[in-house]
Amino acid sequence: MQALILDKPGALTLKAIPIPIPGPGEILIRVVVATTCGTDLKAFLRGHPQIPTPGVFGHEYSGVVASVGEGVTSFQPGDEVMGVHSAPCGSCEWCRNGDENLCEHIMETKVLGSYAEYLLIPAHIAKVHVFKKPAEVSFSRASLLEPLACVAHGLNMLQANSNNTVLIIGPGAIGLLFTAILKSLGFASVTVAGRNQERLAIAAGLGANTLNWTDSVQPTAERYDCVIECTGRVEVWERSIDFCKRGGKLMLFGGCPTGTRASFDTGRLHYDQITVLSPFHFGTNAVKQAKEWICDLSIPVDRLVTGDRDLRDAEAVFKDLAEGIGVKYALRP
Repeated sequence: MQALILDKPGALTLKAIPIPIPGPGEILIRVVVATTCGTDLKAFLRGHPQIPTPGVFGHEYSGVVASVGEGVTSFQPGDEVMGVHSAPCGSCEWCRNGDENLCEHIMETKVLGSYAEYLLIPAHIAKVHVFKKPAEVSFSRASLLEPLACVAHGLNMLQANSNNTVLIIGPGAIGLLFTAILKSLGFASVTVAGRNQERLAIAAGLGANTLNWTDSVQPTAERYDCVIECTGRVEVWERSIDFCKRGGKLMLFGGCPTGTRASFDTGRLHYDQITVLSPFHFGTNAVKQAKEWICDLSIPVDRLVTGDRDLRDAEAVFKDLAEGIGVKYALRP
């Protein structure tokens, strides 16, 4: 089969590798769509601690079951499916405490390689985090299950209500997914701040207010109940708190490079009683919530898929994303 290999940051190769054979409890999926992701873009540009190189690349997917391993009864060849690339172990300290996203083994047992013709899903993931895709749900939409699970986990931590004013900084894929979900949940006041005018136009089309983000932009007198930072840039992290009102919540969703540090106005944190959150990954409840959103066709997350591309175009796709061209692309092996 053909698979996309990330040889090193900035270098992708399409190679022929053997088609995996599913073992007990495993399923082999013929990938129909693998959507691009901000984490993959980071790995392409600078490397990522959770994406080894050289190695198979990609983790968002939907497709058709090609074959199943011994003991699999929930799926059979021909089933159209969607899933995520990880699952908690269920037995470590974090899982027992209800923090499945912090599971000691969730990252070391994840599956990569959706930018390929076939993807082998390990038994522990196939058991809980792969689902049959309704016929009315497109493969492109179904492939958004994983990033929507991240959004679900973040909103569960945020515990906002529809009367809250929300500022989302960064109109990338995640920022726009937050926008689509919040508007579908009835949040009246959602503002998206950014520099990319095409992406801001998408945010406006989703029903959000927009704010041109510049190095000199200052918070308004009103400020916001909730601020969701989605850029993963230290300088934006540090400025985000200025846009929170007293008693507000700051969610630092965008991941910065490992080893970087940020500083905040301690007076604002303490005397204005600002809550700082930094959600990571997701657990089974977030995946279930994301599945409900995927199946609710009234939520317009499809608008974030810029277009279809072939695996041979992957390097050009990531270069376009680095330049702010498009939001998410559906790679079709």
